[in-house]
Amino acid sequence: MKKYMLIVLALSLTALAFPKDVTPVFSIRYDTIDEAVTVSDAIGLQMDIGGGRFTGFDTDGTDYRIYVGWGFGKIGFGDATDGANDEEFTVGATYGVLENLSLDLDYVMGKTSANQNIRLGLNIHF
Repeated sequence: MKKYMLIVLALSLTALAFPKDVTPVFSIRYDTIDEAVTVSDAIGLQMDIGGGRFTGFDTDGTDYRIYVGWGFGKIGFGDATDGANDEEFTVGATYGVLENLSLDLDYVMGKTSANQNIRLGLNIHF
């Protein structure tokens, strides 16, 4: 818990330093919504690169992902099992619900068919 509080503090200070270009993002994720739903949280940074494009990274402690998006589309590349060389790829869409709130729907693909699922995420941008 202490680790998460330090991360949130560091990301909040980053948001004050770069108020428009770099924003901390806190996500509540609903994984495997096509089967038994599991809930997790993630934290990351998102950078606006102009023209409706953005890039960023996020982690929930075991999954690490770098993503790129344009308009409402989003693709991501990462590692699914805490550095155990289990690649993860995401393809999805993001929809801005409010000014600082967005909704993601991602199809998550891994090396094996057991790692494939659909993930819904609610993102809060600070």
